[in-house]
Amino acid sequence: MIKSLNFGWNFIRGYEDDYLKKLDESKIKVVNIPHNCQEVPYNYFSEESYQDLFTYEKLFDIEIVDKDLVYLLRFEGFMFKAKMYLNGHDLGEHYSGYLPVEIDVTDYLKKQGNRLLVILDSREDINYPPFGFALDYLTFSGIYREVNLISHQKTYLDNFYIHADNLGNVKVIYDKHGDKDIKIVNKIFFENKEIALFKGNEFKLETFNLWDIDNPNLYKLETTISFDNCVEVYRNTFAFRKAEFKPDGFYLNDKKVKLIGLNRHQGYPYMGYAASKSLQEDDALTLKKTGVNIVRTSHYSQSEHFLNACDRLGLLVVDEIPGWQHIGESECWRNACVENTKRMVLKERNHPCIIAYGVRIDESVDDHDLYTKTNQVAHEFDKYRQTLGVRNFTNSELLEDIYSYNDFVCDSMKIGLINPKKVKHNGKPYMVSEYLGHMDPVKPTSDIDKKIEVALRHARVIDDNFKYENIAGAIGWCFVDYHSHTDFGSGDHICPHGVYDLYRNPKLSSYIYASQQEKEPVIELLTNFKPGDVKEAIFNDLYIATNADYVELYKNGEFVKRFYPVSKEFPYMKHPPILIDDIVGETFKEDKFPKKSWPTIARMFSYAAMHGFNHMPLKNKLYLAYMMIKHKISYTDLVHYWNEYVGSWGGKAKTYVIKGFKDNKLMKEIEVGPSNEFHFDISTNKEVLINEETYDTLRVVIKHLDEHNSLLHYSNRIVKIQVEGPIELVGPSEQVLLGGQLSLYFNSIGVEGKAKIKLTIDNVIKELEIEVK
Repeated sequence: MIKSLNFGWNFIRGYEDDYLKKLDESKIKVVNIPHNCQEVPYNYFSEESYQDLFTYEKLFDIEIVDKDLVYLLRFEGFMFKAKMYLNGHDLGEHYSGYLPVEIDVTDYLKKQGNRLLVILDSREDINYPPFGFALDYLTFSGIYREVNLISHQKTYLDNFYIHADNLGNVKVIYDKHGDKDIKIVNKIFFENKEIALFKGNEFKLETFNLWDIDNPNLYKLETTISFDNCVEVYRNTFAFRKAEFKPDGFYLNDKKVKLIGLNRHQGYPYMGYAASKSLQEDDALTLKKTGVNIVRTSHYSQSEHFLNACDRLGLLVVDEIPGWQHIGESECWRNACVENTKRMVLKERNHPCIIAYGVRIDESVDDHDLYTKTNQVAHEFDKYRQTLGVRNFTNSELLEDIYSYNDFVCDSMKIGLINPKKVKHNGKPYMVSEYLGHMDPVKPTSDIDKKIEVALRHARVIDDNFKYENIAGAIGWCFVDYHSHTDFGSGDHICPHGVYDLYRNPKLSSYIYASQQEKEPVIELLTNFKPGDVKEAIFNDLYIATNADYVELYKNGEFVKRFYPVSKEFPYMKHPPILIDDIVGETFKEDKFPKKSWPTIARMFSYAAMHGFNHMPLKNKLYLAYMMIKHKISYTDLVHYWNEYVGSWGGKAKTYVIKGFKDNKLMKEIEVGPSNEFHFDISTNKEVLINEETYDTLRVVIKHLDEHNSLLHYSNRIVKIQVEGPIELVGPSEQVLLGGQLSLYFNSIGVEGKAKIKLTIDNVIKELEIEVK
C-alpha cells in the first residue's frame, strides 16, 4: 500500500523550539508537495535568500494500522538536510539533496491524529557533496519531490532490478527484509497481456521485442511473494536490451548508435526544483522531439518521473553523482560521496534508459582512493552496466569503464571536437560529455549574429561527432538555461548556455538538433531577414536548419533558386544546414542588359547584398562598370535595380517564402517579410489538469508574432495574469516576454472544478478555461 502525503502541508519559514509541540498559526501557509520554500525572481537575487531553516508539518490519518505490517516514510527528494519527528518521536537527521530517504516509522504510527514535523535545513553544508567550493548551479530549498507512506508485510522485498538482455534472459534481483521463507511467483506482461509465468528469479523468454531508441518496448513484471497467510505483490517495468560502450563506439542491441545529446539541469523559473510529474515528463518529451537520443543528468540524480518518461520514449540516459569540480577533504564528505553512488545506483538501476553511471565528481581532479571506491560500489550493486567519469583534462587517471571528457575546444567554426587520439583514454571507450556552453553563451535577447554563430557551432560539433567514428557520442552543454551562483553566468544568476531558455522556449541552436531527426519536418531560418539587425545592413550567409532534401526560395511570389545542404562544409552530419547565398537568382530580368548576362548580374547583386559592395572582387566590379557603360546604365538606374531586387537598407522590404522538399514532395514552408501586423499566439500543453498523488501543472506558452508568424525577438511586453478556481499561478502576477516569448505555469491544488485564466497583454485579453479533475 502506498499513501501519498503530498497535499495540505503546513509551512513556516524559520524554526523555533516551540514548533516541536505546536506551530504558530499566524505564520502558517498551507502548501502542496513538491514545494519550493522561497520563490526567487527570474534573475538578480541572492542565493542566500533560500538558504535557511524551514518548518513543515503534515497532519494525517490512515485507514489501518496493522501490527503485522512495516510502515516506511519515503521522501523522494528534499534540499538538503532534515530533522524529523513523528508523533513526538525523534526520527533522526537525514540528508537527501538529490536522492531518496526512507525511514521506518512502524513503531510510531497511529490510526488517527498523526503529526509529522520536518525541520528542513537548506543551507549549504561543506561536509557533504555537492558543497564545499564554488558551485555552478543553485540548490533550491524545499521538499521538492513527493512524499509517500509505504506499508509492507514484515517480510518484504525492495530495490527491485529486473535485468533482461537482448537474448531474452530475465534475472530478478532485489533486497529481502525479514526472516520468513517466501514463495515467489513472477508474471510477465506485455501490452497488458500476460505472456509468461515463472517461479524463482530467472527465466528465458523465447519471443520478445527489444527496447531501443525508436521502439522502446516495455514489459511489466508482477512479482507475488507469499508466506504463512500473507501475500504481497510488486509491479515493476523492465525491457529487453543490451547497451555497451566499446572502443569504437556505443552499441545498442549490438547495433552501433552515434550518441547525440544534451545535459539537463532540473530547475525552473520561480519554482526552483519543485517541478511536478507532468513537467518532468514534458522535459523528456521536449528532448526527444529536439532530436537527441541521450541526456546526461548533470550533475546529480533526477526525478523518477523524468527517468520513467525516458524509459517510455526511448531516450538514453547517463546519470551522475552530485557534485561539481570540488572534492571535500573531510571523511564525512568522502563517505557521503561513496554512499551517494550506492543510493544513485539502487534508485536508478531498474531503468532501461540508463546506459552508464557517472561515478566521478564532474570536472574534479584525480583521486585514486575515492574513485576506486565509487567505481567499485557501482559495479557491486549493478554488475551489468558500465561506469564513466567526467573530466576536463586530457591526461587523467582512468578507473572507470568509459573515458568521458568535457571538450570545449570549439571556439570558432574551424574545429568542433578535439581528435580523440590526443586524449589519453588507454584504448577504452571514449565519449564527450560536454561541449560549447560557456564558450559562447547566448541569451534569448542576444543579437541575431551571435545566435546564428552559436547555432552553427553546434552544427560544427555534431559534424565532428560523426567524423570521428571511435567517439561514442557527444552531449552538448546544455538543454536549458539554468540558475547559478553569482560567480557564474552574467552576474544575473543565469547561465545562458542552453539551446532552450529557462522557460523551455527554443533558441535557434535547438533547431540544429531538431533538424537531425526524421519524424517531424523542420525548416528554421537562422536569421530574421531584418537589415537593421546586422552590421552595415549586410546579411552575410543565410543558413536554414532543416531535414529537407532541398529548399526553394520565392521572393514576392517569384521563384528565386533551389538550394541544397552544404555537405562540403558539414560533410558528416545527417542533415547539414542549407546555405542561402543568392536572394536574387532568377528574379532578375532587365531588358537593358543582355539576357545571357542576367545570371551574372544577379549573382553580383546577391554578393553585394550578403557581403557588401566593398568586399566584391575587383573583377566583378569592373564587369559591372563595363556593363553599365556599354548599355548606358546610370547610377540612378543601378540604385533602382538594387531596391527592386534586393531591397535591404532603404529599399522596400521583400516577402520571402521558403519551401522544403523531401523525396521531391513539399514537406513544409515558412514565410518571412516586413513586420506590419502583430498578434499573440497562446497555446497550452493540455486541456485538463489531473490531481493524482500530487498536483498537475499547466504550461501556457505566449509568442508575439507578426503576420508571417515570425517571432518578434525584441518584444518585451508585460503579461498580466489573473486566475480563478482550483489552480494557482507560479510566479508573479505580471511577467515579461523574454525574446518575444514566455511560458507561464499553473498548478492544480488538489480540488476538482473549472479554472479560469485571464491574460492581458497590451489591450489584448485572452481567457482560458481549464478543467481540473
